[in-house]
Amino acid sequence: MKTFHSVVCGASLLLSLQVVPHADCFKFHRARNAAGKKRFHNSRLRDSTASVQDAPSEPSLEEVATEPSDKNASKRDMMKFAIPALGIYLCNPLLSNIDNAFVGRTVGTSGLAALSPATVCTDQMLYLFSFLSRATTGLVSRAYAATNESNGGDKEAARNAASAPLTVSLMCGAALSVFYVFFTPSMLTALKVNPALRTSAASYIYWRGAIAAFALAQAVSLSVMMATRDAITPLKIVGLAALLNVCGDALLCVWPLRWGCAGAAAATSGATLLSSLFMLRALRRKGLLPKIRMPTKKELSGLLEFMGPLLAITFTRLGGFIVMQKSAMKLGVQPLAAYQLSINLLTFFLLFGEPLSQLSQTKLPALVDAEDGRSVLGNLKSVITLASFTSLGIAGVASLAVARGSHLFSSDLGVQLLARQAAPAIFASVATAIMTVAIDGAMLASRDFGFMLLVGLSTFILQIGLLKSPNLSLSYIFGTFTMRLGVYSVLAVLRVALGYGALGKVLRSRPGVLNGKKEQ
Repeated sequence: MKTFHSVVCGASLLLSLQVVPHADCFKFHRARNAAGKKRFHNSRLRDSTASVQDAPSEPSLEEVATEPSDKNASKRDMMKFAIPALGIYLCNPLLSNIDNAFVGRTVGTSGLAALSPATVCTDQMLYLFSFLSRATTGLVSRAYAATNESNGGDKEAARNAASAPLTVSLMCGAALSVFYVFFTPSMLTALKVNPALRTSAASYIYWRGAIAAFALAQAVSLSVMMATRDAITPLKIVGLAALLNVCGDALLCVWPLRWGCAGAAAATSGATLLSSLFMLRALRRKGLLPKIRMPTKKELSGLLEFMGPLLAITFTRLGGFIVMQKSAMKLGVQPLAAYQLSINLLTFFLLFGEPLSQLSQTKLPALVDAEDGRSVLGNLKSVITLASFTSLGIAGVASLAVARGSHLFSSDLGVQLLARQAAPAIFASVATAIMTVAIDGAMLASRDFGFMLLVGLSTFILQIGLLKSPNLSLSYIFGTFTMRLGVYSVLAVLRVALGYGALGKVLRSRPGVLNGKKEQ
């Protein structure tokens, strides 16, 4: 399959990058101790000989010998985390594209078009609760506080920190399932879905909505493992779920049953249910399974510190996807099917930046709290360098997948032509998105929520205005998405570079920098 080949090529790109981190982000305490030893050594030299008092000291032989090995170890640790994390984040969008392929080939253009509003009501609705998994990463990584792979971190503190997010995720999931039971027809009416597509779309929503609690619990469990530096265990579980999903699609969409959209949803729901149970079992075996209990006032306060701002930020981002989808619906059934094909491929490839975001979210909180500006700068340089190379390579693969692989998802020549015409816009969107996802991880780690919300709300309003244009096309719709991400990235980098926000202040206070300028 060409799509699968594209995935392999994209993953190979990340494996081939040889970027040496500028600082040892995983061992900053040891680096700080080494720096202390160096200062002590220099002070003895100054006391003993006045003539060399102002001369710069030379690094010791031990420091010279260990510096390259420390950098190599840091690079290995970063890639050991990033590569499995990449597999984890690619699995779910890969499954969505597999669903598209099965439905598009067995049901046709109408089935593929029906999946567009259906996934808005399921995947995007679940994305609305992504603040839970992001809050879990921040709370657990700070509680765990492992400075390297050997000390293991504080499991009890991590388990307690994850208790409130897991409990809230189950409660929100149950409420969401009830909402789907009673309000699915109303949602489709509000989205102005073509009446001919509503039956197929509703069947997909009912199946996916039934296991909303397990989907949210799986996301929180995954965040616990990632925050405690374990990317291998969830990768195995998600990989197994992907295999089950493909088998389910074949059985429920092709033979012996031909349930169409409902069959694809049932296969995805079954795989999600099993993977969430496996994830919880893995947490129990590792001694990290949180207790399901009502959160205390203190725990709710800590969760709300993340939840309030992140929920508002998520609303602005979700709103952008909704207005894009509604704009595509105005273009007709064929453009809507092409949009569904393209947006799922875009989502799949932009997630190549998510491991870089997770690197920042799991490493930067402790560094920012310790005001270790040198290590923060090293982490940021390494992540942004990786993101720069990755964004261009993966964007090229994404545009080729849309232009040359559309026939895998639809046999309609009109849909294939529309997808090919949108390929250049997909290139720009994916390249910008990977950079933005990497930068966004650093902003989340530093809790710069006010800035994120202000920029997100401003660009959302601008996007709404642009999408009111009478000359809509798929390329134009994706162009508004690129605009939002580009503006956010540029402003975030400027904010940090000028010394504003938590990250900017830490960088400005690092040794060798005075009032935002390098000491002479």
